[in-house]
Amino acid sequence: SAPAPEVGRNERRPGHRRSFALYIVSGLASVATHYAFTIAAVELLGWRALYATSVGFVVGAVTKYFMNYFLAFESEEPHGKAIPRFAVMLLVLFAMNAAIFWALHDHYGLHYMLAQVLTTGMLIPVGYIINRTWVFR
Repeated sequence: SAPAPEVGRNERRPGHRRSFALYIVSGLASVATHYAFTIAAVELLGWRALYATSVGFVVGAVTKYFMNYFLAFESEEPHGKAIPRFAVMLLVLFAMNAAIFWALHDHYGLHYMLAQVLTTGMLIPVGYIINRTWVFR
């Protein structure tokens, strides 16, 4: 009998539908952490909203990494490769988050939480594509 064909890494990965759904779940956990920190920093500590959302973004990133690595993308990429890629992706999204938030809140005067919700919505597709094709490939 012939040996069973070896299944390639890409064939074992979850499909886009499942992967994207789990990416959204991990994102919700990350966003909940991000938003809770932002609200507490603004309302309780009196921080400027841009600073609060920027630090909150980083706080939520730890949750997002592990949920994406193990659940959304079922990555087999060694952490030594995935973490630096994740850090680069975070820097890009961090800069985009700050720029979009600044434009919506500081420039156009939207309430800080409305500005953050709109900013988050714009970054979800970008983050998914970068994570699936590069960070956790």
